[in-house]
This record gives sequence, C-alpha cells and structure tokens, in this order.
Amino acid sequence: MTFFPICHRFVDNMIKSERESKLFRVIARQTLGRGDAVWLTDNIREGLDWHFAAKRAFEEGLAPVLYYHCRNVDLLAAIPESTKKFLARIYAETSIINMHFLKEMAELEKRLTERHLQVIVLKGAALLKTVYRNVALRPMEDIDLMVRQEHLTGLKNVLETIGFVQNRLYPGSYRKGILSMDLHPDFLSSHRIQSRRDILNIKSIDIWRSATPINESASLFQLSLYDNLIALSYHLLKHRYDRLIWFVDIAESIKEYQPVLNWPELIEYSRRVRADRILLYALLLMKHLTGFHVSDQVLIDLGKESLSHIEKYLLRLRLMQVPVGAAIDMLWIFQIPGVGKKIRFVRENIFPRREVMNQIFPDTSHNLRTFLRRALLVSSQVLSDFLLSARSAMKTGLPPL
Repeated sequence: MTFFPICHRFVDNMIKSERESKLFRVIARQTLGRGDAVWLTDNIREGLDWHFAAKRAFEEGLAPVLYYHCRNVDLLAAIPESTKKFLARIYAETSIINMHFLKEMAELEKRLTERHLQVIVLKGAALLKTVYRNVALRPMEDIDLMVRQEHLTGLKNVLETIGFVQNRLYPGSYRKGILSMDLHPDFLSSHRIQSRRDILNIKSIDIWRSATPINESASLFQLSLYDNLIALSYHLLKHRYDRLIWFVDIAESIKEYQPVLNWPELIEYSRRVRADRILLYALLLMKHLTGFHVSDQVLIDLGKESLSHIEKYLLRLRLMQVPVGAAIDMLWIFQIPGVGKKIRFVRENIFPRREVMNQIFPDTSHNLRTFLRRALLVSSQVLSDFLLSARSAMKTGLPPL
C-alpha cells in the first residue's frame, strides 16, 4: 500500500534534485544563451525548492548571479517574496562592498605609485577589474596581493599609512573595517607551507616578468593569462573545489581572453611548469559543474587518459552533490614528484611550522599532546569525509567523468 507513494516521492525528489543541479549549471555565467534563458524561464515558473536553491546559491557564491539573471529575464515575480528579498539583498550588498573594495584599491594604487612599489593583484580582485562587467556578480571576502620581497616592507608601511592594522596571528594579513588585504610572496602561499614550492616548477621572477599592468597602472599588475589560469586552478584545489564561483572565474577568464588564448601553447607551458594535472582537474570539473565547453582534445592533451583510478574516483566524488571535504586533499600527492617530496609535503601539512600551529591552536604550548591532537584531528577528518562520500557513492553511483 505504501510502496507506490514512496516511489513517487523518490522520483519527485530526484527530478527536483536534477532540476536544481541544472539550475546552477545554467546560471554559472555572466551572459545567458538563448537556450539557457528559455530553460530558466520554464523551470522557475514550474516551481523550484527556493529555500534549497537560495541557500545553495549563497554557499556557491552565485546568489548575486541568480538574482541578476532572474531580473534580466523578468522572472522576479515568479520567486517567493522572502527569497526574492534575500537574493536582492545579497546582490546589493555585493555591489556596495565591491565598490568599497575598488575605492580602497584606488587609494592603495595612488600610494604605491608615489613610492614606486608594485604588487600583483590575485584572484577575484583582479578579475573584478578585468573580467566581470558588473561588480555585483563576484562576491569577495578579501584582496590577495603578491609582492616582491624587496617591496614587502614598503607595502606594509603604505597599508598602515592608509589605516590598515596587521593581524596578530596572521602577520601577512592586514585589516581595515570589513576589508582584509593578504600579502603573499607567490600565488602558492609558500610562506605558510614551504613544501608547496615542490608543486610547481615556476619562479617568482618569471611570474613578475610576464605580469601585465591592470588598466595601464604603474603599480597594480595582474598575472599573465596562463599563470592566472594555473593560479585559479591551484586555488580551487587548495579550497577543495568547494564553490562554483571559482569555476566561473576560470570560465569567464577563458571567454574574455579567447582571442589570444592558444590552447597548445597553454598546454605546453603547463607541462613545463608541472601544472598540467592541476589545470586538468579544474577544467574537467568546470566542464561538468558549469556546462562550460572544453574540447575533449584539450583534456586528452593535458593527460585525461592517464589519470589514475584514485584521481578519477576523487574527481567523480566532487561531481556528486555531497561535500567531499578533506578526502579531496589526496589529489595533492599526484602534483608532487618524488616520494621524499611527497612525504615532506604531507608531514608539513599535518605538522606545519610553529607560527602556523599557533594559528591552528592559539595560546597552546607545542608539546607532544598538541601534535597528537593535530594528528588525530586530521586523520579523523579525512576518514570521516571519505566514508561519507563513499556511502553516498554506493547509494547513487558515481557520475561519469
């Protein structure tokens, strides 16, 4: 008597889940194609689980984009009032915050130019001035700056002059109100985990040599196109591929610079600096999660056919709508050559330097108990996340890669 209602509910939930997953593939872009606009119109009017959709859009960094597209295709009236107000608020707040960030960046640019100092603006802050046409579409929490060692003291002095205060636990982070500026010697953040230098065969001097000014600025630079795609891919793996907006960053960068993007040249460069695996992971996941087209030949040339079973399994886990968590960190092992360097990387990430341990366990003495506590926390988190993902995979099956 109860079997058929249960089956109907299961099918309804599957359809709903598929529809909402498709929603994020459709909206994960600045400009909707005609087919995407039609799909969005039809499915929003049929009804979505708006509580789930709005919550996930916020978590993925896509709440402003969702509001933007719904407004542009005149669908706001079809959204529940509470959800519409929530999305409108996030859109407005993102615009206001980013305009404030850009104003502070303009002040920083002026002071740096006066002192003949230069920085490379990384990730979202650079894209906000070069790739995103609407400042409300890219939420940001901080601004990351890459600085030469010889310019570091001068940059810190400039930040303090314009009202920024150094973070006590994170010496490379400066805060002023809602804005945080994080300073890096490279886009690997190797000042925190030194063994990250073993991941890529790329020197800071070469990164600086190929960097280009942002809007003809004398002090604000951006990474070259190829370095930027690699840096964005690295950032995704570093943060466990958690948010769709970071995949959108790569897709929109490729679209913006399509006329000058030479795929064979990018592939050859990524191989030379040992970034081909990291770039492959990002492009594979981006293709499935956002629907952005990447040529099969590009993926093959980057090494898709040579991925190990473990790599494929972990990437397919990410394609499921469940958090992968610390289990995805195992992909780092495939980026580092040599057993000794792999061991050093794992050891330093579990037991980092004293200054980093102070940030993890503030006001704690560095004794055996602290290190045992750290080892237990890391191992239990990896095991828990892996088992959760494996159970989900057993229930629903893994999607194809």
